[in-house]
Amino acid sequence: MKKIYFNLIGVLTLILGMTSCSDVVIPEAVTSNPVSNLTSTVQGRNVTLNWTNPADISGVQILKNNTLVANFDSIVNSYFDRHAAVNTDLLYTVKAKYSDGRVSEGQTVKQNIQYTINAKPAMLITAESIDAIPDDDEKAAAIWFHTTYPNSAILTPGTLTTLYPDEYNVIWIQIDRIGLDMGWQKLPANMVSDKVIGILTQYVKDGGNLLLTKHATQLTVALGRLTKTFGPHIFSAGNGGTGTDNWTVNGNIGCDQDKPYDHRSNPIYAGMTTNMDFGHESFGLEGPGLREDHNCMWDLNSYGLRDLVPTAHDVVDAFQQYTNSTVLGTWGHVADYCCGGIIEFNPTANIPGRILAIGLSAYEWDENGTVNTYQKNMELLTKNSISYLSK
Repeated sequence: MKKIYFNLIGVLTLILGMTSCSDVVIPEAVTSNPVSNLTSTVQGRNVTLNWTNPADISGVQILKNNTLVANFDSIVNSYFDRHAAVNTDLLYTVKAKYSDGRVSEGQTVKQNIQYTINAKPAMLITAESIDAIPDDDEKAAAIWFHTTYPNSAILTPGTLTTLYPDEYNVIWIQIDRIGLDMGWQKLPANMVSDKVIGILTQYVKDGGNLLLTKHATQLTVALGRLTKTFGPHIFSAGNGGTGTDNWTVNGNIGCDQDKPYDHRSNPIYAGMTTNMDFGHESFGLEGPGLREDHNCMWDLNSYGLRDLVPTAHDVVDAFQQYTNSTVLGTWGHVADYCCGGIIEFNPTANIPGRILAIGLSAYEWDENGTVNTYQKNMELLTKNSISYLSK
C-alpha cells in the first residue's frame, strides 16, 4: 500500500508542476497557404489556367488528373495546356510550394472540352480571302480546292491560331509569284511571320502533313525539315514565254541509268494520262501556251552527297538516305539522276508529319489565257497528293 501511495503523490506533483509553468510559449503551427481564384478557359483544344498565389511561395506544382505535369521553381500564375484531351473530364490542380519544402493543399478546377474530331484537308492561302489573292495561279488553285472540297477549310495567315492533325489531316500551301528572290524569307511576309512559321512547325511536329507546291517548297527549310544547305536551289521566278512543247513530270528517276527509281505506280500519279514526247513515259502537266518559268526544286548534284554518303549508289540514293526522303519525280525530259522535282519527306523522330513538295515549273494552275492541255492531270496530281497525305 505504501508503494502505491507514493506513486500517486508523484503523479500529482508532476501534473501540478506542468500546469504551473505559465511562462512557456508554444509556437503557432506553420501554415501552407494554398493558391486561390483558380480558373480555366478554353480556346480550341487549348486550356489556360490562371490563379492567385499566396505570399512568400517559391514555386508552383500543376497536376492533371492527379498526375504531375509541371513543377515550377519560380513564381508563376498561369499555365497553358496545349492540345488537351477532348470529351473527357480533366481535373487541373494547382499547389503552392515553399522554400522549406512544404507544399500546400491543391485547388482544383474541372474542364471538359466538347469537341468533334473530323479531320479534313485545308489550304493555307496567301491572303485573307480567296478574292484578295494577288497571283493568278495561287487564286486558281484556291478556287479549285474550295470547289473540289466544299467541306474543307480555307485558312488565312491573319486568322491562324493553332493547327491540329486530328482537325486538318493535310494542309496545302501554294505560293507561285513572279519576281521572287530565292530563300524562304523572301516569300510573302504574311506567310513567313514568326507566328505562322511557329504554328506550321508545331503542326508537323504533332504529326500533321503538308503539301507544299512551287515556291512554297522552300518552307521545308523554314520548318526545320532541311537545313539551308539542302534546300531547293533550282529556282526561278521569271515571266517565262510562249512555248509549243509539252512540260511533263518523269516518275521513273534515272530511267536510262543502271538503277532507275520507278515511282510511276505511286498513288500520286494514279489515273494520270501518259506522254511519250521524250522517248520514255512521263505525265503531262502543262501544254503549249504562255507559261511562267517557276521552278523551285532540288539539284541533287550540288550538295556533295557522295562525300556525305559514300556508300550510296548515286546522288538520288544519297539524298534519300541523308534526308530520309523519296524522290518521286523529275523534269519530264530528264532520264538521269540530276534533280528532284517532286519529293516526299518521310517522318522523322523530330518531325513525324509527312511533307510532299512539288517544285516543277510545269505545275502551273493558270496558263495565262490558254486552256491547259493537261489541266486534268494537274488537278488529278493534286487530288491524289491530298488523298495520299490524308491517309
